[in-house]
Amino acid sequence: MLLAIIAVLVALSIAGMALRFGVDMSKGLGAIALIDLNSETNFPTYFSSALLACCALLFAMIGVAHRQLGMGWHRHWFFLALGFLAMSMDEFIQLHEKTMDAISDRFGIVPGSILTNSWVILAFVFLPLLGLAYLRFLLAMNRRSAALIVAAGIVYVSGAVGVEMVSGMMKGTYGFGSLPFVVSTTFEETLELVGLAIFVYALTDYAARMRLSWSFEPA
Repeated sequence: MLLAIIAVLVALSIAGMALRFGVDMSKGLGAIALIDLNSETNFPTYFSSALLACCALLFAMIGVAHRQLGMGWHRHWFFLALGFLAMSMDEFIQLHEKTMDAISDRFGIVPGSILTNSWVILAFVFLPLLGLAYLRFLLAMNRRSAALIVAAGIVYVSGAVGVEMVSGMMKGTYGFGSLPFVVSTTFEETLELVGLAIFVYALTDYAARMRLSWSFEPA
């Protein structure tokens, strides 16, 4: 279901791209901005933020179950919940983009280089540390769930960091409104959404295989 929704959002964004560059409909009565995968505060952004929040909730629920059942690793689940909650808020606030000027000035990064979106330097530092911190966590998990979580992370990071560098280079070389930039950002956002969908599947599949269940009662 999530992949179907993503397919619709991507198709609408590509249709808007075709109208914008094919028939020079730059505004499209505001409709193009509402469906553009790279625009902010629109339908795709809301959906992406909701997926991140959903992942945060699933991580937290699994963490609660692990703590109550004495299964261990609950702190690792809770840390991931906090991380995805922060990413959900950042999807709207775009705080990571506000760090780019300071990082670019610090390292002398010029527009058009592979590090135009210079915030990815922070990812290069954080992601290896996260991988090392969670290696034993993944090894202790059943092989299917570990593989799904790793696959989801690879797909998401490929878009959020890998293609992000390409889109930054396109932005610096051809401009924010150029076709190469829009194509690269569409690919980037698609990978991020697919990665999040895999995360949701991986977490619900893990909960089912571990026979975890939750009940909610009024206080």
